[in-house]
Amino acid sequence: MSDTQDLATVPVVATQVKLGGWSRQGGGSGSVHQRRHQELQAFLSLLEHSFLQEFLSKDPCFQISDKYLLAMVLVYFRRANLKLSEYTHSNLFLALFLANDMEEDVEDPKCVIFLWALGKDWHLRVSDFLHQRDNLWARMGFRAMVSRECCEEVMAKERSHWAWTRERRPQHGGAQRGPKARVPLPGPPSLSPPHCSLCGWPPSHSHCRHQPRPLPVLTKCPSPTPDWHCPPLQACLSVAEDSLVGGFLIIPPPQLQLEPGTYSLHIFPKPPPCPGH
Repeated sequence: MSDTQDLATVPVVATQVKLGGWSRQGGGSGSVHQRRHQELQAFLSLLEHSFLQEFLSKDPCFQISDKYLLAMVLVYFRRANLKLSEYTHSNLFLALFLANDMEEDVEDPKCVIFLWALGKDWHLRVSDFLHQRDNLWARMGFRAMVSRECCEEVMAKERSHWAWTRERRPQHGGAQRGPKARVPLPGPPSLSPPHCSLCGWPPSHSHCRHQPRPLPVLTKCPSPTPDWHCPPLQACLSVAEDSLVGGFLIIPPPQLQLEPGTYSLHIFPKPPPCPGH
């Protein structure tokens, strides 16, 4: 996180007063209100960036970036007293990962954040990312719990903004304590948004969707696999190079359930393209 001087902010004194669980800069109610407005506008402007728009589009079921998780990011920015110049992609990914740590039961979906935040060599930089997450957490005074009311207070300032329409559907909500229908993970860069049979999103105009190969798999956080159907209901395997240990990874589609054991792999010629492609 950069310590570059932020010329856009109004001068504030160093004294801090905690009100309603929020860390507020001292200097009078007028300056606090102005500062909060600047922070909100800087955050909403950040979400408009094309790179973050693409990231959000790869999570159509809002598993890692629903309206409450996004509101938590702004609360974290405020608790850490970030300068407006620190409202950046990298800090958003750190805060969003921490918000998922706090609120989500399932570990796998949030791991796609590594691919967006760290780029091609993400597996070499994960430990640094987690270290920076902990630094942000410490800068917040280790106050990572955010109430629903606090999130709704944030959203109430710009009720009509599109970010607050990212409402997670009931089939993807609630604590997951046992077996549950598997849903596709949010997508990494270069892949189309995953298809979710529960939500019917995105609408499928064709049963043939050829996707690039998935990125390498991180232990305990499997890389999202593309939803590739041609023809429908055919179980297709994805192949990815494993740069961590060498060789290749064979990744089954989510709908294919396998019991532990030894299987024979038969490789057939590449199927012809679907009509119209």
